Amino acid sequence: MTIPIRCILILSIFSLAFQNISAQKDDYYNKEGIKYSNRTYIPNILSLQIYPESYPLDEAIIQLGSNDKLQISFDDLDGGIKTYMYTFIHCDALWNPSLIQAPEYIDGFYDDEIRDYAHSFNTTTTYTHYSYVFPNQYMRPRISGNYLMVIYMDDINAPVATARFMVSESLVRIDKLKVKRSGTASLMRTHQEIDFSIFPGSFNIPAPGRDLKVMILQNNRWDNAIKTIPPKNIRIDELDFDYDDLNNFEAGNEFRNFDIKSLRYNSEFVAAIRFDEHFDVYLKPSFVKTFKPYYSEQDINGKRLIKTEDMDRSDIEADYAMVHFILPMEYPFAMGSLYVFGALTYWDFLPEARMNYNYDKHQYECNLFLKQGYYNYCYAIAEPGKNAASLSVTEGNHFETENAYSILVYYRQPGQLYDRLIAVSNTSSIVGN
Repeated sequence: MTIPIRCILILSIFSLAFQNISAQKDDYYNKEGIKYSNRTYIPNILSLQIYPESYPLDEAIIQLGSNDKLQISFDDLDGGIKTYMYTFIHCDALWNPSLIQAPEYIDGFYDDEIRDYAHSFNTTTTYTHYSYVFPNQYMRPRISGNYLMVIYMDDINAPVATARFMVSESLVRIDKLKVKRSGTASLMRTHQEIDFSIFPGSFNIPAPGRDLKVMILQNNRWDNAIKTIPPKNIRIDELDFDYDDLNNFEAGNEFRNFDIKSLRYNSEFVAAIRFDEHFDVYLKPSFVKTFKPYYSEQDINGKRLIKTEDMDRSDIEADYAMVHFILPMEYPFAMGSLYVFGALTYWDFLPEARMNYNYDKHQYECNLFLKQGYYNYCYAIAEPGKNAASLSVTEGNHFETENAYSILVYYRQPGQLYDRLIAVSNTSSIVGN
């Protein structure tokens, strides 16, 4: 296939991006350059989504060489029509860009235009909805692993949005996967333990401790992921990960939620809905759950479902509303900042999701402009010097909490410059007494 001039330019831009890896990692909140996470970069881009086609609550994972498709979409509140491009970058197991060039992992063109767009209809907030399906006839991944989808207009190093996805192979088997209360006495009431084994079968792994990177995710969060955990025991046909300590997670609590699929009535946790230029949704004041008894309640593990019940097409007829969050507190937290946290904030500490303390009303407050749908969320503290969100002070930890766990197995063959994703396993279970 003849490589067009535009693709040669893209390759040059990719090379420049790799030269700036260390600067990007050291300056996460720098507004320029690519961040290797789910996020939007400019205020007019909202409701970024990436998920398996027809399954909006599933994680963005497809099987290499299959017919699996991902649906990617976002809204531009500027309206009108713009030319948005997209490409993707291969990353290692820890979401740093791999040291390989685009022709080694892209089959097809190295960028493509987003051709699918539609204008909002019957909404008080005007926006243009952009979407596309991937892989497609223009480009697809050649190899498995972690990938970053990059959406931009003129310059890949100035994206409007980035979104993570994974391409997996089924080369080894994950079995004996079990979630239970922690086996460590001091953590039995507050933590969950995830045990499992990897069975390589005919797939040769000469040095598992060196060549494998095994990750455990809780509710698809990467901030608190257990990373590069080694096998506890290596047998001829089994790699055992039955630890009592290394594979423990804070169990957390069931997520808070609110339902704004309709803006015509107040749902359970909505105190009021008002309209003045745009919709304002006032949630009922919440409370700190740390010292409350555990209460079993169905949730979607921190995710969101964008949907309207007021109209027929949720992609272009769902409206936007300013959602007002309130958490009463007699005094502000002495250490760290409080954030609204969950898939609605891309599991990140977004500046707009930071809660401000109102000294007159003795409460934390935050406003987020969100599209109609059903949302899970929690309140998280960003502590100085820590990358993981802390939920224990605001949400509490109960070993009975239902959580979704994922096991990801990466393999780097000696001499290779990238990590393959050779197995994925998921479980969602309630830990009994």
